[in-house]
Amino acid sequence: MKNKDYLKILLEKYYPIHFFSLFRAHELYSVSPFLKYLQEPILDLGCGDGLIASILFNEKLEYGIDASEHAVNLASTNNVYNKVFLGNAHNIPVPNNCLGGIFSNCVFEHIPNIDKLAKEISRILKPNAYLVTTCLTPQYYELNPLFKLLNNPLTKKIREILITKENELHNHVSIYTTDEYKEIFAKYGLILEYQKYYSTKKSIYKTCLLDTLSKFRWSKTLSHRGLYIDYLYKKYPTNIKMKC
Repeated sequence: MKNKDYLKILLEKYYPIHFFSLFRAHELYSVSPFLKYLQEPILDLGCGDGLIASILFNEKLEYGIDASEHAVNLASTNNVYNKVFLGNAHNIPVPNNCLGGIFSNCVFEHIPNIDKLAKEISRILKPNAYLVTTCLTPQYYELNPLFKLLNNPLTKKIREILITKENELHNHVSIYTTDEYKEIFAKYGLILEYQKYYSTKKSIYKTCLLDTLSKFRWSKTLSHRGLYIDYLYKKYPTNIKMKC
């Protein structure tokens, strides 16, 4: 897991539609030191197509689960997991207290009813086992320079509309502070041992200032393709051949 160039890997893997590469790279660099606390068997909660697990872990994981049939089909053929479930995070088809660890990258904000999620995680983890996760918090909107600029009485309504569109685009349905997560999970015996904000103010400023605006360039709906990611693809050395 050491010495991997996550940004380069992600720029190549996400080409050409996502501006997420920089954020994902921050997530992977931040979360990788904590993976040593996960013991087999490990569940990747919200595994998607298995890309993130394939980059972070050197060995196949025991389980993956995702609510997208398309993602599960991809994960099943990518040889990342021994078994992949199609289902939701409130009803994970494994026995009580059977997992030595759970990994979940940028998934919690997409799951409704975090209370039920915390209860299910508590059910399936072994005693003293760890959950290692990244997730969106309200700080993202506080640091986003466009949303910050619009946070005044004259433009507050515009700010609310843009945040709503942003959340709809990314299917964000649960956005909690660290303290709120801590309180919810504590009800089910899960204790927060460590947390950090992994995206720097500089990276949020660059990506959000340019990309939040550029998402509206070509259509009436938000697009994942943005100006800053175009810049990264052109300037950062990858094996990608840029298409005109």
